[in-house]
Amino acid sequence: MGLDLVAVLRRLGVSIDSGSPPVTEPGVITWLGRVYDVSPEQYNLGLSEGMELWTTGQGFAPLDIAGVESWLFDAPRGSHLVIAERKVNFDIIDLPSRTGRLLKLWQLDDFAAFIGHAVIDGRLSIIEEEAEVGDEEEIDMFAGPGPFVLKPKNDFSPLESRGLDISMAKPVLVPARLHNVRGLLIGPAVEEIESWLLNCGGFHILESVEILESPPMLNQEILEIVEDPDFSEILSQRRPHSEGMGDLLHWWKFDSKSQKIDTFDVLIPAHKGQDISGNYWIFDGVSSTLHLNR
Repeated sequence: MGLDLVAVLRRLGVSIDSGSPPVTEPGVITWLGRVYDVSPEQYNLGLSEGMELWTTGQGFAPLDIAGVESWLFDAPRGSHLVIAERKVNFDIIDLPSRTGRLLKLWQLDDFAAFIGHAVIDGRLSIIEEEAEVGDEEEIDMFAGPGPFVLKPKNDFSPLESRGLDISMAKPVLVPARLHNVRGLLIGPAVEEIESWLLNCGGFHILESVEILESPPMLNQEILEIVEDPDFSEILSQRRPHSEGMGDLLHWWKFDSKSQKIDTFDVLIPAHKGQDISGNYWIFDGVSSTLHLNR
């Protein structure tokens, strides 16, 4: 239930950073993320700034003292919360300890109480209110002051293919611009298109865009942002078109005269690391792009 558990916690208003997991041996207890921007209510219920969240996962085998002790041997310094999704076969007062590690363990009743408090104080609604047609307009996710922090995909496969280790990199934020471009694509036919373009160390077409409700507080690194981009050059493409005798390649040109553009200042969650030659690299977590020699 690991990923679902993260979704539940975020639905309860808990800010979780899932980047840069601690290096631990595989076992029953696995890492979920790191808590930040802890509210007073969450602090009173047992969370703390920078606390590492862990889960036992579901299973028939109970969690025993030996399993906790084995995991605790590798756990980094700091505070830790283990959410037990399976039976615990020891008394909580016998929970093992280690110098420099503050350990809490929630059983399902404790987690249920955390959810209950969220319902009582209004952070979570379990009753859907009926909305009259026309009462609400579509929410603009970029409403309010920026810059907005985009939600990363956390697809680290481009790093793995180059032998780079994400766990040895530090999380950072990279300033960027996000362009919503609408207009006509003209080829053998005419199409209306809408694209999200990320302007950050080059141009990257995004399939979808989400923003983080609680952005992390991280140092910033700079990548090139192109001023006054030529969207006709970026969005024009050569692609096949059927003309009854099979598919033929044609140019589809983006009509700059038809373009309508909205531009937003954004921040990109990224990681900065160093290869074995001492060269720095930056990995953009939104477009999954690796920028070398940075």
